Amino acid sequence: MKSFAEAIYYRSPTLLQNLLVSAYGYKLYHKRYSGSLYRDIMEKVRVSRSWSSEETEAYQSERLHEMVKHCRLNIPYYQQQFAEHGIHENDITATEHIKRLPILQKQTLKEHSRLFRQPGTKPFMLQHTSGSTGTPLALMVNEETYKLAMALLVEHEESHGVPFGAKRATFAGRMVQPATNMTPPFARMNRAENQKLFSSYHLNSQTFSWYRAELDRFKPAELIGYPSAICDLATHYKNTGVSPAFRPTAIITNSETLLEWQRAIIEGVFDCKVSDYYGTAEYVLFAGQDKSGVYRLNPLIGITELLSQPDVSEAGKLIATTLTNTTMPLLRYDLGDTAERQSDFKSGSTVHQLKAIYGRVDDYIETPDGRKIGRIDHIFKALNGVSEAQVTQDAPDHCTITIVANSTLSEIDKEIIKNNFLNRTSAKLRVTVETVSAIPRGPNGKFKSVQRIK
Repeated sequence: MKSFAEAIYYRSPTLLQNLLVSAYGYKLYHKRYSGSLYRDIMEKVRVSRSWSSEETEAYQSERLHEMVKHCRLNIPYYQQQFAEHGIHENDITATEHIKRLPILQKQTLKEHSRLFRQPGTKPFMLQHTSGSTGTPLALMVNEETYKLAMALLVEHEESHGVPFGAKRATFAGRMVQPATNMTPPFARMNRAENQKLFSSYHLNSQTFSWYRAELDRFKPAELIGYPSAICDLATHYKNTGVSPAFRPTAIITNSETLLEWQRAIIEGVFDCKVSDYYGTAEYVLFAGQDKSGVYRLNPLIGITELLSQPDVSEAGKLIATTLTNTTMPLLRYDLGDTAERQSDFKSGSTVHQLKAIYGRVDDYIETPDGRKIGRIDHIFKALNGVSEAQVTQDAPDHCTITIVANSTLSEIDKEIIKNNFLNRTSAKLRVTVETVSAIPRGPNGKFKSVQRIK
């Protein structure tokens, strides 16, 4: 909703706010799920789950060839790049040939975004993103790509036992009422998708009883949202010694790196497995965890590469190429995020499965000897006193570990955390462990587990 609509919303009584949320929900529902195109896409998504590696390769090779041809004929940026590098679509007839294309950096896209748009074509939607730098970027998306992205999430939920339209409780960055208004209700109902939107900004020890009662009354089949928000909810259950009066069929997390200690808390409280998924604002890839915990990259939306980085432990850099978005195509786009290859999959830069997704390259601790360490949630393993934790590198040789702790966290536990951290990073780093009442979220409500202050 635009700022004017938001102003009207915030001035309205709760009953009208629920109606406005549902009205906007119906508008989105029509845009996302209506028409024969969506039904055809949904069927293709379901079928593609059982494709063999040969079928996946054949499909992606053909679509890649077509996309490169489209870019050469219609997209100004690629017309210039292909002429400069001597690239023709006949040079790109298999996924392994994708390495013949240059890698696209986000800064290039931001500086020359108009050159990536197909002249004379109107987008089905504009996806606005500020990204990590705060520089606004409007991404043009065609109807096929947008509806495919929606279908991929629906299919991911279905694969974990949640049918389309089942009751869903969402905990994300939505501000259902001003943060200063601590009077319930702290949720609004989107009847278009049978979805109750819970505020993650108002949850604390005083308001938890309202959240617990409302969830018990609503009995959602699915909890979905940021890992940090759902973990915060689970921690309140754990600290108060009460159990939910409902058991969700699935818990779906997204938008942040799911940490193993968060997973343990959530699954322990709700007695339900967490199934994470990774998507992007650019709609160039979708990776959802299957029941074994492996991230399966859907073959329809794009081709994903994992490029090794000598200075980063375990993880490679994620590069993605759209196979559908002809309106503003991105080829070999550097997402700025990193992941780890599923070890039992075939070698090569293109991947179809990921073992873990670590987050942005910038969100790494850099050791004095030049190594970058990202996934360090293992340092909190087996410690019951940690509700939330954030590691901040505030100097080249110093890190602060900030912890929201419950009463069971002892000084000995703090020393264990410190030693675990040093063992996993570098003994040359100085470490301060401090406890706080809360860790600030970003303006979008997201939580960063690792950050570096430059």
